[in-house]
Amino acid sequence: MKVLARNQLVWLDAQAWAQMQAHPWDDEAQHILAHWRSTSLPLVVCRQRVEAAPDQICLGLPAPQHWSRRRLALTARLDQVLAFGVFPTLFQVAHACHWGPAALDLDLALSNWGVTVHVYGSHGWQFLTNMPYLHDGSDLDLSLAVPDFQTACRVQAQLAEVELGRRLDGEIVFPGGQAVAWRELQRLVTGQTSQVLLKDRQNIRLATLAEVQELGACAPQDVAETALALP
Repeated sequence: MKVLARNQLVWLDAQAWAQMQAHPWDDEAQHILAHWRSTSLPLVVCRQRVEAAPDQICLGLPAPQHWSRRRLALTARLDQVLAFGVFPTLFQVAHACHWGPAALDLDLALSNWGVTVHVYGSHGWQFLTNMPYLHDGSDLDLSLAVPDFQTACRVQAQLAEVELGRRLDGEIVFPGGQAVAWRELQRLVTGQTSQVLLKDRQNIRLATLAEVQELGACAPQDVAETALALP
């Protein structure tokens, strides 16, 4: 069975949309849901809420600026997922936004280390939807899938040095699917803190340096990925 990871994209069937729209939302939320459904836009997999049933998946819908950047928390059954996908790559976003050689050089360096980089957050959603999400202070949120702890250390050091004209945020994702904010990892490996928050689709927990080092030995998740195409 494919594993649905945090920050993965899903497209739902008509039954799921009908069930979500039947909820007693206010008018703004109904307009957002109607637009998402009519334009076949994806939802994003979130951390599983405690009350969710095992056959359900918790999803998020972050609306753009003209809907006050409203965030809707949604739930669907796993069998209502039509297709899986991922956020755009750093290369795709950098190329579309004409960011120049620094971003492309960063993408190339990370790729050479076996790191898969996707852009989520405001930049990712604006790329996907062609709607306004960005403002002057928008961070660039990166999801960086690394093969091991040594690579994670190289990545955080590289991100601390690179200058792309926007603040770099985001998280490093280890083979077992657990993730840590790259800035927190930097503080951990430099001795500025003794613990960091680890996140996956089910849990959030504190972990020490020794525990984070062990994550590189975890087996990779069989995460469902498809091209960024509508189902």
